[in-house]
Amino acid sequence: HGRPVVFPKQWYQRRVRGGTEFFLACHEMAIAGAFVQFYWTRDKRKVHFPVLRGIWWVFRYHLGTVAFGSCIIAIIQLIRTILAYIQNKTKDSQSEFVKYLLLCLQCCLWCFEKIMKFINRNAYIYTAFKGSAFCTSCKKVFGLLLSNVVRVGVINCVGMFILFIGKFLVVIVTAILGYFMMKNDDDLYFWAIPVLIASIFAFAVAHTFFSVYEIGIDAIFICFAEDETKNDGTPGREYYMSKNLMEWVDNSGEAIKNLRRKKKQQKAQARVGKSNDVASSKQTTPMYPDLNEMEMTDK
Repeated sequence: HGRPVVFPKQWYQRRVRGGTEFFLACHEMAIAGAFVQFYWTRDKRKVHFPVLRGIWWVFRYHLGTVAFGSCIIAIIQLIRTILAYIQNKTKDSQSEFVKYLLLCLQCCLWCFEKIMKFINRNAYIYTAFKGSAFCTSCKKVFGLLLSNVVRVGVINCVGMFILFIGKFLVVIVTAILGYFMMKNDDDLYFWAIPVLIASIFAFAVAHTFFSVYEIGIDAIFICFAEDETKNDGTPGREYYMSKNLMEWVDNSGEAIKNLRRKKKQQKAQARVGKSNDVASSKQTTPMYPDLNEMEMTDK
């Protein structure tokens, strides 16, 4: 009988996280399906039970897409686990070069995992209203994001800030209410620990609920980008977006055009300034003095 193979603790954690990634992917596509139904319906009053219909779409049509996307994340996490296992077993015998090489690989894989999660979420959104395969959705949505890279940056920054403010307010309100509820309790000797635990649970609940809004922001933006690409507002090709969103699009479009115009003007001014500097540097003093100046000095 050979010696039994003992797997490290990280292997079991990664397997649990792999299953968690699958359920999170189902959650993201179901919520995205609810938002895209609302967006791509002209009469919004005809939208009934969008969340239930989104869940049905996931388990009826898109379960393979969700499994494939979550499998990619699980493979990346498996590679990170293997590297962490190698680091742990060879930390006493490895050289400085190998140590920094493994750290760089871990950092690159962490960044790659975050990028793939971002692409996966947007691919799920695209699949929810197009019904395309995972790879096709990744290709299409990547093109949409590249063509709207400025808007993506603005929306992500503003959205993350607003969501952070919302989570922060939920935690602060929970901590304040817990403080006033527990400070007058004579049986409680130390109120800080219960308030801290309540704040942690409040943050977890707030993070879960605000993730729905985060998916909604991404879903509406992807739908808006596709709507702007396929339609132009003419009869027969009317926009699906609302008037408020259309006004925001016009304002953002004008702002982007003005920003680009200013950048072009600054580049043109910089080029003119460089050409003037070059021209002034080429000018030299005359070899012989001016004859008129010599006559004036003689007089």
